[in-house]
Amino acid sequence: MRLLRLVKAFGKFFIGSILSIYCYSNIRVYLCNHLNIGIWTLYKKRTIFHHPIGIVIGFKVQLGFNCQIFQNVTIGTKDTQNFKEGKYPKIGNNVIIYPNSIIIGDVNIGDNVIIGAGSIVLNDIPPNVVVAGSPAKVKKKIKDVNTSNCNTSF
Repeated sequence: MRLLRLVKAFGKFFIGSILSIYCYSNIRVYLCNHLNIGIWTLYKKRTIFHHPIGIVIGFKVQLGFNCQIFQNVTIGTKDTQNFKEGKYPKIGNNVIIYPNSIIIGDVNIGDNVIIGAGSIVLNDIPPNVVVAGSPAKVKKKIKDVNTSNCNTSF
């Protein structure tokens, strides 16, 4: 009963946060993903995995605070032969990356960006926009940026 009241009070963000914290302390997050960036780094950055299955994050990826990553997302380098020296993406704060998206190469993603499902990001993305497609293109600018609301949709 007490848990039900808490869930109603904090909504979806609370559920996502609790599930992410549970995943960080659970061995399944290691078995279901390829997280070279380090689980402690993701925890400190308050990264939320809504469905932590099939996520690949390279070890030199620079991830901002409060990012949300859905299932089957790949973030890494284009250089498969020399991946230790390759260029990795830099992702800003409050970025939402929807399922099956790919972000590879020397890419800068601004703050408050929403990356649509199935997008392939190969170029820099400015802040406060929604991108989608293959390759990803700006579909809409976000005028009212509310960083406390994670239920942003497009």
